[in-house]
Amino acid sequence: MDEVVTYYSMLHKQPLGKFHIQICTNISCLLTGGQELWQHACRKLGIGNKQVTADGQFSLEEVECLGACSWAPAIQVNYDFHHAVTPEALDRLIESLRAL
Repeated sequence: MDEVVTYYSMLHKQPLGKFHIQICTNISCLLTGGQELWQHACRKLGIGNKQVTADGQFSLEEVECLGACSWAPAIQVNYDFHHAVTPEALDRLIESLRAL
């Protein structure tokens, strides 16, 4: 069972945040700022990979590929894709989600 859960990025053993943010750091995203975006998200939310904020609003996950290499860096929030994301755009997105 653990092999299946750890292989597929859409399966989790622990509850996720209301807004689950996945950030791609694979090669295309890496070359266009994906690693910096990942580090920025960790600092902004105060959590790391597969962790959830204390209020349960956000969870964060570093993923290998979202299939959006042409629009890198890409993130997915729940099942909504966001392309060519900058740290500033991520900040605006997080603040808009907090307001929901």
